[in-house]
Amino acid sequence: MKINTSYTATASNNQNQMDTNDQPTIQSTNEVMTESKRRMKILDEKYQKINEQNKRFKNPHDHIFDKYRNPYSPYFRNDLTKSERNAAYTMEISWANHGTGGQYSFNDAAFRHEKRYDPTQESVEKKILNRQKVNEQLQALFSTNGLAIPKNTNLTFTIDPNNFKLIVSGSKDESLIKQIEDLLNTTNNTRELFFHIMKSRSDDSAQFTADALAKFHLVNQIKTVTGYNLKDLDIVNGQFVTDNGTSIFDIYKEELLKNPYTSENASVAASHYGAQLYDLAKNGFDSIQDLVLSIGYQNGSLHDIGQKENDGVKKTID
Repeated sequence: MKINTSYTATASNNQNQMDTNDQPTIQSTNEVMTESKRRMKILDEKYQKINEQNKRFKNPHDHIFDKYRNPYSPYFRNDLTKSERNAAYTMEISWANHGTGGQYSFNDAAFRHEKRYDPTQESVEKKILNRQKVNEQLQALFSTNGLAIPKNTNLTFTIDPNNFKLIVSGSKDESLIKQIEDLLNTTNNTRELFFHIMKSRSDDSAQFTADALAKFHLVNQIKTVTGYNLKDLDIVNGQFVTDNGTSIFDIYKEELLKNPYTSENASVAASHYGAQLYDLAKNGFDSIQDLVLSIGYQNGSLHDIGQKENDGVKKTID
């Protein structure tokens, strides 16, 4: 069973949205109009209308069958290819049964003259669009607070995962550095930016190692469930313990069982993270490097560091 280690980013995103100080905030997850969403919207609009037309027939299901399965029917769609008829049949049956679309097929005739949909490109497109959103959020935060970063200043934002504290480098202007750090180290901005870097990584990223990533997920999981940061705990007899000597693993298991959302899979989660917790306590917290992440910022755009793929464009802001 797969252990969910991503929900904490969503939780922090929700907290950002509920912030009441009217300051623009960074969100690592943004709704973006990807190619698949655009096509699904087109299909929904198309087949909602067709569904209304089908309802005019005494038996809509028979009419749909005649259009796409019965070559002897006067309603048979000879103008469509076999794959286009199959796509239309599936959608119209779904609308007839449920009043909504079912399995969306991009073989539909609506896209006959469009470039073939490439699902591998979808992920790239989504990352680029999300980067644009985060760039806009950063720019809004800086603008709202009257912060102007000089043109062509190439900054680097570096984030410690243990406290999500961000430091800025790349400028000798200490006043500018302090202003940026003060702005970003508020609410959940730095945490959201950290998760944005994670979601933007490519397979060749030099910033990520399997061990560091696993350690981050472990530390983040324990902190989310128990409120304790492993970095701050002592190791006694091969276990992370609180100030009163209680094993953090015992607290973790207890909290999992108390939560109705995690109790069902508590034993699986405890087994998964328990083994990692034991190894980290045995070897020491610093035996594995922390997942310290950096990202560049220049001329209004973030740009990835240590990987060939780059979702950012160094835009020139006049």
